[in-house]
Amino acid sequence: MSQSLMLSKLPMRWLCAWACACVLVVVGPAFAAEQAGKVLEDDWFALYLNGQKAGYQHEVISEKQGADGTLYESAVRSELAVARGGVSIRVVDDTTVTENGDGRLLSFAKSQAQGPLSLTWKGTVEGTELVVSVSAGGPATVKRVPVPEGLCPWALRKLGDKMGHEPGTKYTARAFVAEMPERPVEMNFEVTGKEAVQVFEVTKWLHRTNSKMAILPNVDVTASQWVDESGAIWLIRVELGPSMVLDGRRTTRELAQAADAPADILAASAIATDKPIQAPRRLERLEALLEPVAGSTMLADIPSDAWQDVSRAGNGLRLTIRRAHGSPEKSYKLPYAGVEYADLLKPNVWLETGDPLVASMSREAVGDATDALTAAKRIETYVSSAIKQKGLDLGFATAAEAAKQKAGDCTEHAVLVAALARAAGIPSRVVGGLAYAERLPGAPGGGFGYHMWAEAYVGEWLPLDAALGGHDATHLALVRSDLNQTGDLLSISAVIAQHLGGFRVRVVESSL
Repeated sequence: MSQSLMLSKLPMRWLCAWACACVLVVVGPAFAAEQAGKVLEDDWFALYLNGQKAGYQHEVISEKQGADGTLYESAVRSELAVARGGVSIRVVDDTTVTENGDGRLLSFAKSQAQGPLSLTWKGTVEGTELVVSVSAGGPATVKRVPVPEGLCPWALRKLGDKMGHEPGTKYTARAFVAEMPERPVEMNFEVTGKEAVQVFEVTKWLHRTNSKMAILPNVDVTASQWVDESGAIWLIRVELGPSMVLDGRRTTRELAQAADAPADILAASAIATDKPIQAPRRLERLEALLEPVAGSTMLADIPSDAWQDVSRAGNGLRLTIRRAHGSPEKSYKLPYAGVEYADLLKPNVWLETGDPLVASMSREAVGDATDALTAAKRIETYVSSAIKQKGLDLGFATAAEAAKQKAGDCTEHAVLVAALARAAGIPSRVVGGLAYAERLPGAPGGGFGYHMWAEAYVGEWLPLDAALGGHDATHLALVRSDLNQTGDLLSISAVIAQHLGGFRVRVVESSL
């Protein structure tokens, strides 16, 4: 199995969730034309990823009368395809948002489907609470959260109309984003002026507004839209990171649904090194400089932890990574009985520890081990062998689906390791980052690509990588998640994408 295949795609669910969230917020709401009510708009957009046709988005805005007055319902259907090392994957996304006349949320529903895998989440306002239900093909996880105060899509659209197109106009709003229903997302808008824009064969003078959506502290999604005097949107551009740009171009239904020729995101997101790294899977220590590529500004911060030290070096970063082995003297007798990481033992929509197959595999993997470190290492080895079909066909399966299919790339290995660890009484989480491959599309001489692995708390946080056979000194951790929150997919993707394609790696020293 090629190392480049075990370095995951940028997960399709994450990319599509992020892209669709951004386009929906920037463009405004949509509502299926066949629904009852007054149709206000009905628009089609062709989607282009890095300049190549990758799908479409259909939006219709409708106004309805409800028991409590005027309602605005929005539904958007998007289809987005990408290629990953020669494997083509297509994700279908449907979102519906219902808001009142003040732009406040009443209900929402969202689904994403990629082949046999599907993810659905929905919410209904009940008094001061939003009841959110999330399912990835199995039993739904239900939680109650305070109703987010952000404006819904139609209200955001009307706010933009009210603020007008005067260059220099700036305003801020809190927005409801279906991918992150637990909290509103702050958005900052700035009108920059008129520009000559070519949309297909037509050049138009259009008003441009830039926006930033704050996904996490110091992590923004940037987008732009160009509208005419009537407010009709002709072009939307979402920056999915230094190496990925998604355009939505206004067109007819026929052109929007025309055949796609998606870009290969593995090649687009590869990070080259100045020289090959020998025997990367056995590497004990790596020292490197991360330097911005031409056109990029200062690199975003990367966290230091027990296994990696990161410090500023001009506009770049100096990095030292050590291979993790684990300390037997720090381990504890199973199960974990502490309080600090008790939440990381619970099941969630991605880590279904109560699934009979997951529980059975956990017991089989751990065997007679009684201490956390030994059990965690056995789980890593077990999952590496249990997932027989190593490939890119699955988008982002849950642990139960990975256990059933026994197939996938690094994301499926990571969630299955994390779930088996929790089922064994070991707190766990997943890590999104980069790892080195000797062969990688876009970096034929070797380079870093997106990767995912797990961490288990065994008296210290120990990285576990069943996909590559263990942690080594080329594993650069960018973001960690317990996957307990609905918005974790969007948050992880935002952190990952802001780094991909934005820097090169200069190897200073490596040792086995």
